[in-house]
Amino acid sequence: MKSAMPRLMLSIAFAFLFALPLLVFMLGDQSSAGAQSKSGKDLYKQNCRACHETNSENGEYTPMSLTPDQWKTFYKTKLIQKHKEVRMPNQETKLLDALTPEQLKAIEKFCIDHAADSEQPQTCSGD
Repeated sequence: MKSAMPRLMLSIAFAFLFALPLLVFMLGDQSSAGAQSKSGKDLYKQNCRACHETNSENGEYTPMSLTPDQWKTFYKTKLIQKHKEVRMPNQETKLLDALTPEQLKAIEKFCIDHAADSEQPQTCSGD
């Protein structure tokens, strides 16, 4: 009579080999879901609007404040210079450290797509 132990060990090994990639895929998918699930508009509201609302000492800025070309110039030449020391509202984290390059691109795209002379201008008011 052969021992059932080698067969049990083989079954466990196969189960582990098949389950591990699935687990890694699922965890990897969840970790990036938060960053990907927010639209440029949501990111703008959460990270920009707090400092750039009506009557703000930092100036009121919405996508409609500038034209697409002006927004492109701003993101290319002024964003980092103007915001390198800015901290997230009620946090110690610097804004540019808290946002990923993908999130910054999403905000930039939202501003350009909804700029003053775009096909769909938006002010970003309301929720």
